[in-house]
Amino acid sequence: MNKVFPQGENDYAAAGPKAHPGGEGDVPQSLPRFLVAHCGDPASWIYSDQKCDGTNNCGDCSDELSPVTVCPPCGPGWWHCPSTFFKYCDCIPRRLCRDHIQHCSDWSDEYACPGP
Repeated sequence: MNKVFPQGENDYAAAGPKAHPGGEGDVPQSLPRFLVAHCGDPASWIYSDQKCDGTNNCGDCSDELSPVTVCPPCGPGWWHCPSTFFKYCDCIPRRLCRDHIQHCSDWSDEYACPGP
């Protein structure tokens, strides 16, 4: 089975799939189904509370952008843009705005975002 782990504290750990014994796509039988969400890649899964949290936990943004997920629009602490950051999908934290580093492919984080 594959499990996708979220970013570590202070963004030091990289997110990505981690293989576990038991076969691809297998979810631990000890977990209730409502605690697990499948990613776009059926061999990967995340915990349900990782959906719509603004972070690309699945690695393909399916936990943030999938039509099945139906995430709400960016919250007040976020800026909507086409992200260049693999960690984010279509919203970045406003703390990244106007920091002289491109985080949005259209540069709106540096020129249009009002900042934190």
